[in-house]
Amino acid sequence: MKQGIVWEEGIAKGAAVAAWRLPQGEEAFLLQDFSGGTTLEDGWNLADLAAGFLAAPFIGLPYFLQADSVSSFPLQPAESTKPFVAPAENPAKKSEFMAWVSEAIVAIKQGPLQKVVLSRTDQQDLPADFNVMAALEELGAAYPNAFVCALSIPALGGVWMCATPEILVEQNAAGIFRTISLAGTQSGVDAEGFAISPSQARWSQKEIEEQAFVSRYIIDCFKKIRLREYTEVGPKTISTGNLLHLKTEYIVDTKAMDFPQLPGLMLGLLHPTSAVCGTPKQEAVDFISKTESHDRSMYSGYIGPVNLGNATHLFVNLRTVEIRGKKAVFYAGCGITEDSIPEKEWQETQMKCQTLQRVLMQ
Repeated sequence: MKQGIVWEEGIAKGAAVAAWRLPQGEEAFLLQDFSGGTTLEDGWNLADLAAGFLAAPFIGLPYFLQADSVSSFPLQPAESTKPFVAPAENPAKKSEFMAWVSEAIVAIKQGPLQKVVLSRTDQQDLPADFNVMAALEELGAAYPNAFVCALSIPALGGVWMCATPEILVEQNAAGIFRTISLAGTQSGVDAEGFAISPSQARWSQKEIEEQAFVSRYIIDCFKKIRLREYTEVGPKTISTGNLLHLKTEYIVDTKAMDFPQLPGLMLGLLHPTSAVCGTPKQEAVDFISKTESHDRSMYSGYIGPVNLGNATHLFVNLRTVEIRGKKAVFYAGCGITEDSIPEKEWQETQMKCQTLQRVLMQ
């Protein structure tokens, strides 16, 4: 595979390398920054960046990869006949996470915290024949509606991969801006392993409320910049492979409104969104920082190409795995409200980890 050789050679030479495919895309792209990437400074502006790739952590400044070299290629996954066997539950991890959820429920009932998104990790050994670019192709085939990506930046010391359905900030060459609220999760397959149609989904009050928190947050951001002309579509149920979610889409014609700075303004206001953080934002961040025992790093940050072909596509970095040698650390989270049930929240994170495990662990 030519792209695999370019990927490996770039990393060996100290380059920062990103490979990705957009949702429903017919081709993938491989970008190299021969300098190894740059950490942007406070006050950076999205519109001022050259063509390249952005990758930001949950908290902190983003890395920018300048497009010194960009090539495109088709994704042609090999057929796999291996059945997926989910990794065994880790009792200690489960007990720890459920305790966090219980603490969050108490905090929410006391206020002012209304919702908090808690995450956890799941470390597994990768198969002996694991290959990053082959895995990217498999992810692309398994999740056509997701943004699939592999990223290597020398400063990070490993490879991050994702298959995320969540747009943070997107603007195409015609000036059409989009963002979405995506929350609420249930299995996309039934007990026999068959796909569940989105029309068959039934949502609980807790899941509807969780998605509404995210939608209200986006509208509040619009109000802060006095944006009143936007189109709202949803909420509706969407399928992302093995999961179903509730999604509401927000669309703005920036050229008609003469508002070219909208993507940069919304990026600054949205990140981290309430879908990965909680409501109110600062109270949620404070709760996460004192509760979670791991560093989220790039998980629940954002990732994607910017100013390439006069378009920007930034996605929330979800359904994520960090690869170091032959070890894989999977990240998953879920939104906690006062109606949460710790056991169900644990099962939701299990399903989310399996989004990548069912492809990478075969």
